[in-house]
Amino acid sequence: VRPAMEDLYQFAEGSECVIIFADADLRLIDMVGDQTVQEELERLGLRIGTCWSEERLGANALALALQESFPIQLEGAMHYLAALHTLYTSAAPIHDLLGQAVGVLAAIGRHEHAHPHTLSMITAAAQAISNQLQMQVWLGNANDLLSELKTILQTFPEGILLLRRDGVVSQMNTPVGTMLGLTPARVTGRRLRDVLPLPTVLAQALTTHQSLSDEELVFDTVHGRVTCLCTLKPLTSYRPETGLEGIVNSAGLAVSEPDAADGFVMILRSIERVQKLVHRMTGARARLTFANVIGESPALKEALRLARLAANSISTVLLQGETGTGKEIFAQSIHNSSARSDGPFVAINCAAIPRELINTELFGYEGGAFTGADRQGRPGKFEQAHGGTLFLDEIGDMPLDLQTSLLRAIETRTIVRIGGHRIIPSDVRIIAATHIDLREEARRGNFRSDLYYRLHVLAIKIPALRERPDDLPLLVQHFLLRQSRVLGRTFTITPEALAGLRQYAWPGNVRELENMLERITYLMPNNTITVNDLPIDMQQPLDHPVQLEETEPPSTAIASKNGALKEQSVNAEVQAIITALHAGDGHAARAAALLGISRTTLWRKIVKYGLIEDRHKS
Repeated sequence: VRPAMEDLYQFAEGSECVIIFADADLRLIDMVGDQTVQEELERLGLRIGTCWSEERLGANALALALQESFPIQLEGAMHYLAALHTLYTSAAPIHDLLGQAVGVLAAIGRHEHAHPHTLSMITAAAQAISNQLQMQVWLGNANDLLSELKTILQTFPEGILLLRRDGVVSQMNTPVGTMLGLTPARVTGRRLRDVLPLPTVLAQALTTHQSLSDEELVFDTVHGRVTCLCTLKPLTSYRPETGLEGIVNSAGLAVSEPDAADGFVMILRSIERVQKLVHRMTGARARLTFANVIGESPALKEALRLARLAANSISTVLLQGETGTGKEIFAQSIHNSSARSDGPFVAINCAAIPRELINTELFGYEGGAFTGADRQGRPGKFEQAHGGTLFLDEIGDMPLDLQTSLLRAIETRTIVRIGGHRIIPSDVRIIAATHIDLREEARRGNFRSDLYYRLHVLAIKIPALRERPDDLPLLVQHFLLRQSRVLGRTFTITPEALAGLRQYAWPGNVRELENMLERITYLMPNNTITVNDLPIDMQQPLDHPVQLEETEPPSTAIASKNGALKEQSVNAEVQAIITALHAGDGHAARAAALLGISRTTLWRKIVKYGLIEDRHKS
């Protein structure tokens, strides 16, 4: 206010007047002007700090202007106080942003020098001060808002860049600097293309003022090649409504939009962060641990010992075991006990995917790689498992011609998408599983020997259920407890029924046991499982107990086992397939579901064992 008062007095200098400012309580705050008039006012007791209220001095321009919120001028006898009759008072209120009077600006001079222009001059000065106060409030609010926006900008995990029309960086947050290896203080105010090589797609979009939506781009930074998902949004100036839009639209006139953008907002998302979010939403996480493995047999304990050793290494693991022995439980447990436990666990069943699709499932594809392909391409399982574990189930069923690509990906730790040329690093730990003898398949030429040796670094043999009969009661108890919680009932099993389960060969292993008990608990009316509740092939008369242990001399037993082990395994598998086909009423899909294998694998085994003729006869 003081500078405005001094400027105002310069216009009135020589007219024997003073310029004063009083606050909203009409208390005199400041005074500047003719020294003679100041001394006269002081003799009247009107100095800085005194109150010019109407209650104290009667009618005066300061009190009336503040009361009426309007400029006013009083001359001579118009004042109530006789001491002011020799003076004139001309005052105008000063308003804040909300229109409230915060003070009053006034001029006091000799009565004979009063002029109507004095009020106009005071009014204009008061309005200028009001405008300045409002501008300061607006500027303060704008600065506060800008500070808040900068704070919000820094809290986003995505990298955000604000670019002007010419590509100059006006704002950027810390995450984008971390991703692209840039320092915000050094980059702000410079062209983005001068500090960072721009991908062709992004450079063209900036030139043509086009939008991008989650476009996968690769930036060459000081830290190497960085892959990000980029979203670019052109910004245009705000155009207030003029009221002519309705007339133009009703007349059918086309109004061209401006081609040039005023700036751009660019959002960068780290591909690793996006993948983690996808894994969390799609369930690409390992939930099982070694605590989920049930059993106390020596063979199972040895498998667990090797699995825990494998968890502390980074080498490839090969899990060998029959269908239903729990290979995926071991795979998830190894992952959760390893240094990659925070990373994704991605599983793929090589036998369940058609050979035409398994390549794209593993390695992904670039946009336009084939008819019907996603325009932006799609990452494969190797990219999705980056930083974690890739579980290749039924690896023995992978087509021979695709094993070369898998071997190269494992050895080089890089992949190339289908239809692309970009080499993508792949930090993946491989765990493979199979139910067939890969060594024998490699000898026959059905499986690449070099891939077999690459996978056979840490081999773990998971025992079949018939090889650990002492674990069967523990498994039965575990599954019955789980079904009790699910159905709200308490299930038990009689010793006779448990004996019937122990004599069964269990070609489907633990999975068959689990599904069988689940089916029984849903169908049985009572809470105790008896022999009569078991399937027919598991019901054994009690007067013919099964001999569970060999009584032959060790050398004879070993020789007998070595000579007939393969034949027994084949017979058990054939019996399991026949049983599943009967249980599924001859439907291959149902039988495959009961056995826990794919329909393709079931058909291959039916043909292999010559069961196709028997199936048609039945």
